Amino acid sequence: MYTKTNCAFIKGIDADPIQIEVDSSKGIPGFNIVGLADRSINEAKERISTAMRASELEIPPHKILVNLSPAHIKKEGVHFDLAITAAVMVNCNFIDIIQKTLNDFVFFGELSLKGEVKFCKDLLILALSKKIPQKYFVVPQANLQEAQIIQKVFAKSKTVFVIKDLYDLKAVLELMHNSSKELLESFKVKDFGVKTKNLGHIKDFSEVIGQRLAKRALEVAAAGQHHLLMLGPPGCGKTMLASRFIELLPKLSLSQAIESTKLFNAYGYQTSGLIEKAPLRKPHHSLSAAAFVGGGNGKIKPGEVSLAHNGVLFLDEMTEFSRHTLDQLRQILEEKSISIRRVNNSETFPADFLLLGACNPCPCGYLGDKEKNCRCSQIQIEKYLGKLSGPLLDRIDIHLRLNRIDQEGLRLLSQNTQKNYSTKEMLTNIKAAQNFAKATKPEIELNLQAQEILEKASSSLKLSARSHQKIIRVARTIANLAQSKKIQAEHISESLQYRQNISLN
Repeated sequence: MYTKTNCAFIKGIDADPIQIEVDSSKGIPGFNIVGLADRSINEAKERISTAMRASELEIPPHKILVNLSPAHIKKEGVHFDLAITAAVMVNCNFIDIIQKTLNDFVFFGELSLKGEVKFCKDLLILALSKKIPQKYFVVPQANLQEAQIIQKVFAKSKTVFVIKDLYDLKAVLELMHNSSKELLESFKVKDFGVKTKNLGHIKDFSEVIGQRLAKRALEVAAAGQHHLLMLGPPGCGKTMLASRFIELLPKLSLSQAIESTKLFNAYGYQTSGLIEKAPLRKPHHSLSAAAFVGGGNGKIKPGEVSLAHNGVLFLDEMTEFSRHTLDQLRQILEEKSISIRRVNNSETFPADFLLLGACNPCPCGYLGDKEKNCRCSQIQIEKYLGKLSGPLLDRIDIHLRLNRIDQEGLRLLSQNTQKNYSTKEMLTNIKAAQNFAKATKPEIELNLQAQEILEKASSSLKLSARSHQKIIRVARTIANLAQSKKIQAEHISESLQYRQNISLN
């Protein structure tokens, strides 16, 4: 007798369909699994036979062969347990259902020896693949929150059933076979509300004393999705400003939230629900290249650049990263993705993020400081800043130099009764600029004075073609913040102010 069910295997942050074929015949009793299955799948025959026996479903003494098709692809994971079990149960006549109805189901879940269906790791990656055509999902009740997300994504096009054991599996399939829609309701996911965590205290820009120019630059960066590099001595507020930047980014759309959640699951993080807030990744400079861009010895995993997708990659002490690691960013910033190739495998992960960098102007940190003298030699400074190659700096839209606020400045600021520029005010400006750009769709058009200023700056600063375009792009964002259809002279001037040369001066 021949039976077929459906499952899937993970490939990067997507999943490809797998068909579970079961054939039983008379002969020497046995239970074999073929189709390039790894050890965890081969061990499933012991789990399945024990779980079925515990559920009063003793497998008859037949020769049972399970094939995972297509057979040329290596498969791994315990989530195949439920699909194999469903096929065996139907094949052994423990479930009354025709093959045509069974074809509409896809199963994900691990079995315990008592017949319970356990939590399925990476369920969102498996179930949210567009390559899975089936309209009925059977998943563990332990994955209720993920099941709610799946049902929310597919709305009325697909139905998700949650089960806790093999008795439930039998009930769902037979009720579907008998068209008992009312009884099936008890197994359907009903609550589509995805709970969000209390984020606690939100860091506000009003807590940062002074640095109005830096706040303005971050506002421009958030409004136009511009990469930004801050250079300044220790204590000037670089890290403090960067840690608040994420609050200026909007909540992720549903498709972005799904993509980010799948990336974190592929890495190994089991998130409780969707990642709805833009991610902020702060890798340490000691991180290996594989951990930074992705890879690994076995299964290829996404790296920090992909975990920052739809969010911010903050490189604190950027010049402490190796030159090799930083130069890998050049292609990633252009293509907004990373391709990792191994001898027998290759994966491409998305990596569309905002790069936010911060570094000192020299190894000791006090080059150009008014209060402390720099102790570094010119060779040390050149080697230190040399890690930021010209091509990489060319791809960063905004270069910003920060200075420490001296004691007198702090005293005057503390005496000032005027409220500091807050996150709420910045968000209001950013949203207005983005709405203006969306409504008017302004072109990259400079007035005559603005064009003259840019030409003179390009000549004196010897700007590359890429830098030239970056200045115009930033100026367009500044014009949007000012609700101006044309780029004016003051917009170009401010944009040039954010293109400061990262040098020894």
